[in-house]
Amino acid sequence: MRILQLCHKIPFPPSDGGAIAMHQLTQGLLDRGEYVKVMALAPYKQKQEHDRIPEEYTEETSFEAFPVDTRVKPWPAFLNLFTRESYNISRFYCPEAAARLAGLLQEEDFDIIQLEGLFLTPYIPVIRRHTGTPMIFRSHNIEHFIWERMAKSEPNLLKRWYLKFLASRLKTFELKTVYQVDGLVAISPVDKYFFVKNGFSHPAITIPVTIDADQYKPGEDTAEPGTVFHLGSMDWRPNQEGLRWFLDEVWPLVTEKDPSLTFHLAGKNIPESFMRYGNGQVKIDGMVPDAVRYMNSMELMVVPLRSGGGMRVKIIEGMAAGKAIISTSIGAEGIDCTHGENIFLADTPAEMADAILYCLSNKAVMEKMGTRARDFVKKHHTTGPAIDRLISFYHSFAVES
Repeated sequence: MRILQLCHKIPFPPSDGGAIAMHQLTQGLLDRGEYVKVMALAPYKQKQEHDRIPEEYTEETSFEAFPVDTRVKPWPAFLNLFTRESYNISRFYCPEAAARLAGLLQEEDFDIIQLEGLFLTPYIPVIRRHTGTPMIFRSHNIEHFIWERMAKSEPNLLKRWYLKFLASRLKTFELKTVYQVDGLVAISPVDKYFFVKNGFSHPAITIPVTIDADQYKPGEDTAEPGTVFHLGSMDWRPNQEGLRWFLDEVWPLVTEKDPSLTFHLAGKNIPESFMRYGNGQVKIDGMVPDAVRYMNSMELMVVPLRSGGGMRVKIIEGMAAGKAIISTSIGAEGIDCTHGENIFLADTPAEMADAILYCLSNKAVMEKMGTRARDFVKKHHTTGPAIDRLISFYHSFAVES
């Protein structure tokens, strides 16, 4: 099959959850002998990454990318209040990308066009004008869920109102726009259920995020005793919100009972405001060159998300690395894991602090949890079987068309 994969950001290198989700799908299709052309937007914060794309990747995927300035600007954001558009989405429309997409659809024939997330939906009219090729929407998140959840935990009344406003706009846009596509590939059952419950009647399937578990080698490096860590992109607002909650309300409860423990925060684009947390018990490690080696060097992983949606790829990676993981229920949402078997779930500061102290004082429990977590990933998040199901789903559209 000939597949056009439209990405809301550059998917290579696969260094964050969204990029991993897109790249694993691309690579899985290529490994099955399918033709995949990747066309991506390059948001402002990725402008340097555009120049570092390997030639091999460019050739394999006929890769093209178009810079788009997605930075939030006060005046356009204010004026958007008086329109019916979602400012979150409109920032991703690039006239140059739209023109190139129109030209590409006139030059080449595709069997499937896959939109990687809601931020690609402004290009649906361009696609419809130039081709009847089936469009598949891949839901990475229910976007308005993220903003609704952030609004609930926002103490500032004005900010809370604005977040609710953005969520409402996003929900309207999400429900209206997604139904213009021909099929849905949901990353989590939660996403699929939401759209089907709200009237999506086209074919839909759940294909979870997958990884190559063999790339994660548990135990290759000796973990430093008494270390707790979080690894994730810190330019994503839910991560920032969750880590502030953890550092302000959870970690002090932990160190009050055991001052010898240390928390490590790693990830790209850590805001300057987090530097104030750095001390003997909190280490700000920033972006690390090797995520797997970093995870292996730590004992216990925490995912303290209080908003967000979709599926947290870093949990899947941590499981593959054989780590014991403590997450909020929202952080683990969309993953069919089991509390007490292959993950610990904790939603209050006291619950999370107690779980951390319990795990670090029971090494055998952590080891057993990590082993079960890795087995879970091998069973449910292996790329090959998922790609086979996706290709079969694609072929059903090719037959229909």
